[in-house]
Amino acid sequence: MAVLTTNPIGVRKARPAPTMRRGVNRSGQAVVKRAWRISRPIIFQVGLAIVISVVLASLIGHDRPIGAPLFAVATLELVCAKRHRHIAWMILGIAIGLTLTAVLIGYRSVGWVAADIAIGVITAFVIAFATTPRNAVGLVGESLDPLLTRVATNVRAVAGALRDNDTTAAAAAVYDLVETEQDLNRLDEVLMQVRRSAIITLWTTGQDLAVHTTTAREIGYAVRNIRVMARHSWWGVLRGRERVPVALPQMLDALADGIGVLRDEINRGGRLSTARPLLISASRWIDVVRQERPGMAAAAVASDADAAVLNLLIATGMPVVEADDKLHRPLT
Repeated sequence: MAVLTTNPIGVRKARPAPTMRRGVNRSGQAVVKRAWRISRPIIFQVGLAIVISVVLASLIGHDRPIGAPLFAVATLELVCAKRHRHIAWMILGIAIGLTLTAVLIGYRSVGWVAADIAIGVITAFVIAFATTPRNAVGLVGESLDPLLTRVATNVRAVAGALRDNDTTAAAAAVYDLVETEQDLNRLDEVLMQVRRSAIITLWTTGQDLAVHTTTAREIGYAVRNIRVMARHSWWGVLRGRERVPVALPQMLDALADGIGVLRDEINRGGRLSTARPLLISASRWIDVVRQERPGMAAAAVASDADAAVLNLLIATGMPVVEADDKLHRPLT
């Protein structure tokens, strides 16, 4: 039984039953494991900074060192964690307040405080450089490759299934696309890991990691749209025995070609804009689909593919306003 909802072009469309989500582990244990995998490198960095700064402070005769680890943690988070920077500033403020108080009441000398600051800052920078990926951009590309390969293959399979009226092939593509959930989870973990090396990557290589993380994020959005598109193709069009517009498989073939080119350009560090013409051509097929007066499920397939194209164009670096204009400019 399908549930009806609406899509961006105002056509009601069939959303597959929740049983289609089988194979995605949403148990509490899985959530905890994933959270641990993401937070483990951060905990390691912070813990290492605390231990090393305390040891170094103790070695120079600082009993009960407090300032050194506070400065180490604050500096580490300022360098590595954009999202945690407000917390880092708070820690740094506490550290400065404690040190000023210690100097004013005569509990610590200025030299003592300067040594704590030096130990904390140096420790933070050494750990940041030692524990962050040297090739963060490469890690993002490596995590995208299997994801884009799987998606391109299955988009082409769905196109063939629609052309041949092959319900079994469409079902196989849908269930294979379910596995992209694991690919997306790995991608999220990689993005969390490399975000902490954004400043260091900029310092050492001159590469703006934010550009690459934006590409990865938009590809993730596109993958989710494509999964919905594949479900509508199988569950709505083929199982619903709707007429398949002739232009619809052509649209999906062009989308698969664009995804393949995008993957290849990411792998060789080339110009992602090379994939734009193919992606735009995929979207332009939606006008032809509309002229064929599609059923509600076929219209949903076309609109889901169109939404994926928009995300992929943004992934190539195209501003969202320009991408929207390219896709929805009237044919002349």
